[in-house]
Amino acid sequence: MKKSKLYKGNILDSPIMFNKLYLNLSSFYFFYFAALGAFLPFWPLYLNYKNFTAYEIGIITGVMIGTKIIAPNIWGWIADKTGLRHRVIQFGTLSCFIIFTFASSIESFFNMVTLIFFFSFFWNASLPQFEAVTMSALGSSYNKYSQIRLWGSLGFILSVLSLSVLTNYFGINIVPFCILFLLFFTFLTTLFIHNTSIDEKNNSNSLLSIVIKPVVIGILLSCFLMQLSHGPFYAFFAIYLSEHSYSTNSIGIIWSLGVIVEILIFMKISSWIPKYGLQNLFVISFAFAAMRWLLISFFADNVIIVIIATLFHAVTYGMYHAVSISLIHEYFTGDLQGRGQALYSSISFGLGGSIGSFYSGYFWELSGGSTVYLYASLFAFLGFIVSFILVKSNHRIT
Repeated sequence: MKKSKLYKGNILDSPIMFNKLYLNLSSFYFFYFAALGAFLPFWPLYLNYKNFTAYEIGIITGVMIGTKIIAPNIWGWIADKTGLRHRVIQFGTLSCFIIFTFASSIESFFNMVTLIFFFSFFWNASLPQFEAVTMSALGSSYNKYSQIRLWGSLGFILSVLSLSVLTNYFGINIVPFCILFLLFFTFLTTLFIHNTSIDEKNNSNSLLSIVIKPVVIGILLSCFLMQLSHGPFYAFFAIYLSEHSYSTNSIGIIWSLGVIVEILIFMKISSWIPKYGLQNLFVISFAFAAMRWLLISFFADNVIIVIIATLFHAVTYGMYHAVSISLIHEYFTGDLQGRGQALYSSISFGLGGSIGSFYSGYFWELSGGSTVYLYASLFAFLGFIVSFILVKSNHRIT
C-alpha cells in the first residue's frame, strides 16, 4: 500500500526554535497535556465534589485509562493501513471536544462512566499516533524528542497552576469548563498537521515477530509494572494529600513542582541518552519509582519529604517516558511505528494504568492510602527486576 508522507527531512536541520514544524508539533503537546493537567489533579476532586465515592472514582478513572488497552491499537492499525495518521489525530481530538460538552450536566455514576468511556476511546486515538509522527520527523535524531515533548510538560504545569487559582476563586465546579476550553484548542493545533509522509520504508517483519522477542517482552512488561505502580498517584494523589490537610493551592503547587523538574529532565535527556545509554536510564527510573512510593506511604504528613518524592517525578515519568518512547522506536520500525507506539500506550498506560486505578480504589476503602502506596512501591521494584534482566538496547553509549 502506498504510504502518504507526513513530514520530510529532519526537523533539526534548521534552528529548532524557529522551525515551523517544531512549533506545529510542540503546540499540540502543549494543549494536549494542558488538558491532561486539568484532568489529573482536579477531575478526581470534581468527582468527589459531586459526591462520587472513592470506589466509584477509581472505576471512572480506571475506565478512562482502561480504554487505552484496545483503543490505541485500533487507531494505530487504521493509521498504519490508510496512511492518514493526521486524520486519525484530528478526528479523535474533535470527538473528545464534542463528547465532553455533556460532562458538566451529568450526575449519575452510570452516565459518568458511559461518557468517560466514549471520551477516552477517542482521546486515546491521538497521542500514540502523534508520538509516531514526531519520532518520524526527528529521524536519526530521535534522542531530541524531549526538546519537543517538554512543551507538553509546560502546558501541564501552566494548566495546574491556573486551575489552582481558578478553583479557589470560582469553586471546583469550574473544572469541566476549563477542560472543555483546552480540548478545543487541542483540536485546533491538529489542523496544522499536514499529510505530507511518515516513512516510505516498509517493514518485512510482522508485529507478532517483534512482540515475542524477549527484549520487547521485557520492555512492555516493565512499562506495565511502572504504570501499575502509578495507579494510586494518578487516581488518588490529590485526594490523599487533601486527607492529610493539604489545601487545593498546596496540592496544585506540589503537582507543579513535579512537572517543573520533568521539564528540566526533558531539556537534559537528549544528551544523557548517548552518554549513559537507554538501558541504564530505563532501569534507574524504576529504582526511583520504588523509593518515591515508599516515601509517600510513610511520610505523607511531612511536606518536605512529599516534595522530595514529588521531584522524583522527573525520573519516574520524564526520563522513563523519553527512554521508553526511544526503545519502542528502536524495535518497531517502518510500517510498525504507529502500532508499536499504540502497543506501548495500551499495555503500559492502558492495562497497567487501569488495573492500577481499580486496585487503588478497592484497597483505598479497605485499608487506606498508605497501604496502597506500599503496593505501588512493590510493583515498581518488580519492574526494576524485569528491566534489569530483560531490557537491552542497540543504542551505543558515546
